[in-house]
Amino acid sequence: MSRETEDLIAQLTASAEPVRRLAPPMARALLWLGVVALICGALILKLSNLPVFAARASDPRFALELFATLATGVAGVIAAFHLSVPDRDRAWALLPAPFAALWMGLSGLGCWRDWAEQTQQGWHLGESSHCFVFLLAVGVPMAGLLMFNLRRAKPLQPRLVATLGAVGVAGVAAFVLQFFHPFDITLIDLGSHLTALALVIAFFNLSGRASLSPRA
Repeated sequence: MSRETEDLIAQLTASAEPVRRLAPPMARALLWLGVVALICGALILKLSNLPVFAARASDPRFALELFATLATGVAGVIAAFHLSVPDRDRAWALLPAPFAALWMGLSGLGCWRDWAEQTQQGWHLGESSHCFVFLLAVGVPMAGLLMFNLRRAKPLQPRLVATLGAVGVAGVAAFVLQFFHPFDITLIDLGSHLTALALVIAFFNLSGRASLSPRA
């Protein structure tokens, strides 16, 4: 070993700081979900109309859609945390897929069921603009909080992790929206919701890929 190498090792050893080991991915995911649940729960209890929501949730189709929406969000977040570490199977990326398909299918079914009524009333944006703003207002800060937690692992697949995290945030934000949405969604509602969620996903991917990069 050359003298230069020995000096370099000595310098690195002298300046090295203790590394705090990350908690297991599932523990980190549950902690993030718990914090978000507390914040969103307080918002829901204070500002939403729970009796109206309970009446809507009595519809089996809507109840199943709620489950699929929340399951998409939870599964996306869990998958993102697992794939943020290098020893996890890429199959984790498929975890939110069946729930997302069920969510989109049931949302489309609700729009189809209300198609005739919407056609008679005419097509207008109405309350959809408020939903659009709500999803952005909830989703973007949530995405920032998730990125802050994921970047500590310096994932080797930042694009995949960012995409899964974005899907998770979109699902959770859409679930929270339903507590403030006192009527079934129409086709225009669905379009505005998907546009807002697409913007949240784009925000997460554009900023997440850079901040989650191992070189960041």
